[in-house]
Order: sequence, then structure tokens, then C-alpha cells
Amino acid sequence: MLVEFGELIEYRLPEFPPTPLCALNVSREVYDSLVVEIRGVIHFFPGIRRWAPELAVACTLSVGLMKGAAAPAPGAPDPPTFHIDCSAGIDGDGSLQHPWNNLASAEAHEFAPDDTIAIARGSVCNGEFAPKGSGTEGHIIRLTAYGVGDRPKISALSNARPALLLFNQQYWQVDSLDIAGGSKYGVFVTGDTGVLHHVYLKNLYVHDVYGGALKNKDNGLVIVGPSSVNVFFDDVLIDGVDAAHTNQWAGILVGGGNFPYKDGAPRNTNIQIRNSTVHDVYGDGIVLFRDSHSSIRNSAAWLTGMEPTQDVGTPSAIWTWTCDTCVVDDNEAYLTDTPGVDGGAYDIDWNNQHNSIERNYAHDTQGYCISVFAAGYATGDSLVKDNLCIDNGQSPRLAVLQGAIFLSTWNGGTIRSLIISGNEIHWNPPVPGAAAIEGPADVGGTPIVFTGNTVESTSPFIYRIKKPWQSSDNRFILDGQPVFAIGDENGLSLEALLVQGVDSSSTIVEAEKPKQEEVVRLEAWINPALDEGGLLSDTVRSQLVAIRSLAGQYSPDRLKIVVHLLASGQNQLEPNALRDLDSVYPGALHFVHDAQSPQVSPEAGVIRIQSSDGRVLREWHGFQNAATLGGAVRKLLGPPDYSHMQPLEHHEGQP
Repeated sequence: MLVEFGELIEYRLPEFPPTPLCALNVSREVYDSLVVEIRGVIHFFPGIRRWAPELAVACTLSVGLMKGAAAPAPGAPDPPTFHIDCSAGIDGDGSLQHPWNNLASAEAHEFAPDDTIAIARGSVCNGEFAPKGSGTEGHIIRLTAYGVGDRPKISALSNARPALLLFNQQYWQVDSLDIAGGSKYGVFVTGDTGVLHHVYLKNLYVHDVYGGALKNKDNGLVIVGPSSVNVFFDDVLIDGVDAAHTNQWAGILVGGGNFPYKDGAPRNTNIQIRNSTVHDVYGDGIVLFRDSHSSIRNSAAWLTGMEPTQDVGTPSAIWTWTCDTCVVDDNEAYLTDTPGVDGGAYDIDWNNQHNSIERNYAHDTQGYCISVFAAGYATGDSLVKDNLCIDNGQSPRLAVLQGAIFLSTWNGGTIRSLIISGNEIHWNPPVPGAAAIEGPADVGGTPIVFTGNTVESTSPFIYRIKKPWQSSDNRFILDGQPVFAIGDENGLSLEALLVQGVDSSSTIVEAEKPKQEEVVRLEAWINPALDEGGLLSDTVRSQLVAIRSLAGQYSPDRLKIVVHLLASGQNQLEPNALRDLDSVYPGALHFVHDAQSPQVSPEAGVIRIQSSDGRVLREWHGFQNAATLGGAVRKLLGPPDYSHMQPLEHHEGQP
């Protein structure tokens, strides 16, 4: 019997198993894995492309859950899958029936293109892991999980440098693992020569990396970076990675390299970080160093900059340096800190070109919402657009120094062709006289454009900047009259700016206090589609990461969140995907399996906020980012109480 892709076939017997009844041939051209439910127990067989009659049993069979690997040529042998189950009592040969029971046995094997290494869910493998081999274009090596349950855990000793290492290797995907321990790195992908292609890290929980004193920034939880000046990376994807708890520097860092690069040296290319989170780190959250045509999207960082004393630098949550054509979109950063300066949410740092920061949410930070810096070089063609900044500058010292928007140059650097447009800034500094925008930056004769922004401030001081500066169509919301400083001129009114031609068409609006609710309910209807690897699809994960972050910020007594899963239960890997998502805030999201959504197709999705008496307060269709959802809930409930966050306590491996 030929099974079509995605088809469900059911055989049920009063007794098990009197005779083989499930004898199926699975199309070699289509399938990469099978999931079989036998008497209520789900069994996952990655890499199996033919269901042999001698393995036939009474079963419910769902096939085609990992379509996408390159199909072998007709008559070619099936690519092998090697299994590791560290709970097995006897070390085997890596087969499904006789898996390896330790990481060392797997390390002794050199893996080849199209190989799969699968670790049993629910098992714990002690020690660091450095598998060997590389894939080729279109024929990757995949390190993943099999079975049902919690992600398999690799637990490295405290004296191991990395918990997971790939060195001079390429065309790898690592997914669906819990990786803990190591003294300098959790996951370290590095090399010393050439260009390394296609490194995909997906659906990982990387945590508890505790080591010695910091000497540079090239260390932390997830690091993809060089071990010499002669190596670069192309096509790196970090998707759905949750990284937490370290006294090393970074949460997620791609690039870096503490080497004397020459001007014009190649950069890493096509780096994507998305749907990922970082929290409880000594230094930076998520950063791109020396990259081009790269992005950080739909991610979140909080409790960054937790180092008690400054040594190797000053941290921010999400930022880029020496980056060409790099994008930071639809992210969230909050509760950022620093032992020195910075301590902000987003930063276009020096020697960046063609960078943008758009549609991000930054709130309750010790430092700035957004900064643009230049030092020694020109930082050019930057865009800061449609961001939401609320209650930044919580540190009195940093509020006065930086404001919510901080523009600064030194060592001969200049900021050229910067546009600040459509942002919403709520400025409530803890000290009087702090300006919302601090711009003591040299701009090299090219005016900074400040247009279409809304600044709501409890301080009358709106901005302190240098010329040339061109302001237009902004709204200043406050009690009383705003004041401005331009160069050596202080205490300027908006009328004076209009007369000078520094501003045009900007207006003053009287502040209003919004009506708030005691309790609200947020419901989201989502189709939990999986990708061809059996993981949550990009669109689904993006939305759930934004909702999950919001759930962590408010007590469930104030914000009740329910996620309705449409067309759910048709894929046997869905429980694993949802369980893996639950790592950061266990139980924060309440899932309900629904047949259909209210008046929308499952593909469209809907998110709705209701009052305690059932009134619809907000409703959206399609993807909504953290700024939209977080801003709406904050208007209704006020500032977060952060009562559902992971407690700051002693963690695994922490000295």
C-alpha cells in the first residue's frame, strides 16, 4: 500500500499483536521520517524511508513529518540515522534498536552528508559533545531529537570550555536539544580557515554557562565566531533559541573575533537571528559583529548587563557593530542594566552602514531606548523608525547622559544620513531636567531628520542636539510647554524653532490619562503549522514568542492568556513542538485545541483583548509584534509587575 504525504492510516485490533496488519511502503522520493503510535505510545523513526513488512504492527501511522531532505537517487541506499539514548543500559552500534548510550561513542564516528544524529527525548547525556564531519550543499548533517517528551539534554561539566562544539565544520543543523554547562561557551561554532557555510541552530535551550573572569566579549551562551582572522561564516540561522543564565559575556553573538582586522576585510554574510530570547547574562543580549546583509528579528532580551563590575565593555540588549546592511526589526528589550554606560535596548554602533532599527519595543531599561554611535569612522545611512520606547532611562545617571534616544560621536566619527521617523517615545525620567533626546553628535554637514515622531514626556526638556537638524510633523505631549536646546542655544521654545526653520509643522498636545482595566484577557487563534523539519514554522513561532514574552511580564491574575490551536492534533510532532516552546516560562501559555476561529480562516489568525466583562477592547488579524501587543496591554493595565518571570536564584553550574 502506497502512503501519500501527510495521509493518516488507522488499524485497530482487539488484541496486540496477533498478526502484522500495518504493511506499508512509503514513497522513497517523499519521506524522511515516520511517526508511529502503538497502543497510545508514539515512536519516532527519523531517516526511515521504507516501512518494511517485517516491522509491521497494529498502528496509527502518520507519515511525511520531516519532508525536505534531499531525496536519494533511485536505487541508492537510504541515508543513515544514528541514535543516542543515554538512558540505555548497554552501549550499542547507533542503530534504533541498539543506540549508543554516551556521547563519546558518537564522537568516535565521522559523520557524512545526509547523516542524522538523533538523541532520545527525555534522556540526559553527560559531558561535552564535538561531533565530527561536514555536510555539503543540499546534503546537511542534522543533530536532532527523537521520541516524545522533554528535549534531550547535553550536560557538560564545569571544566569543559564548550558544551557543544563545531570546529571548521559546515552544512549542519542542530535542533531540539537542551544544552547546559561549559565554562566559556554553551554552543560554540568556530574555525580557523576559509568560509564556513550553512550553520543552522534551531529550537534549542542553552543555559547555565559559568566560568572565570572575562578577558574579551567572544564568549557566552551561543557563539558563532572565528578562532583566527582567516575564517568567515555565510548562511547562519539561529531560530527559536532560548539562551539564559551566564556569567560570561553574550547571550547570542554571531561574528566577533578579537583580532586586528584590516579595513576592507571580508565580513560574515547572510546571518539571521529570529524568534530567539536571551536573559540573565553578564553582558550583551543578541549582537551582530562584523557582518553584512544580516538581521535580528522577532526576538527578545531582558536582564542583560548583569555583570556587577565593568571589565571588558559596557553592554546593551540588541545591537550591531561594523555591520553593513543589517536589520533589527520587531524585537523586544527590557530590564536592561550595565555596570558602566550603555545599558540600553538597541544600538547602531560605530562603523555601521545601511542599518535599520524598526518596529521594536523597548521598555523599563536602565539606559537608552535607541542609540546611534560613530567613532573613528562615519556611521551612515541609518534608519530608526516606528519603534515604541516606554520608561527608558530608569537610572538617574544614564537618564541625564543618554535620554531615550542617544546620538553620540567620538574620535573623529560622524553620523551621516540618519532618519528618525514615526517613533513613539514615552519619557518619564527619574530626575528633573533630563532630555528625551540627547544628540551631542557630529553629523558632518548632513542634517539628522527627526520627523513624524510622538514624544510624551513628564519632563519639559524634549531634545538637546547639534546642527544641522531638521525636525517636522512631530507631536509633543506634555503638561505645559516643551523646551529645546540646539548647540549653545538653551531654553528654546517650539515657536522659536519654527521661526528659525529648524522645525516645521510640529505641534503640542495636552497630556491625557488613559482609562485602565483591572484585568484583561488576551486570546489568540493560531494554526500551529510545523515546518518541513517537524519544528514550529517561522510565522507561528514569531507570534508565540511575542505572546510568551508578554505572559512573563504580567501576573495571570491581571492578564489571562489563552492560545487556541486551530487544525490541531493532526500532526504527531505537535506536542513536542509546544512542549519545547514552554522552556522559558513554564505554564505561561494556556493552549486550547479548537476546531475553528471566530469568523476568520485558520490561516489568517486573530488576536483579541477583552475586558473582564467580555467587552472587546482590541482586535488584530495576522501577525502582531511585541510593540503592538505589549503597548496595548500596557495602556490597559499599566506597567508590568514581572511576577511570572524566572526567579533570580542559584542555577545549575553557578559558582
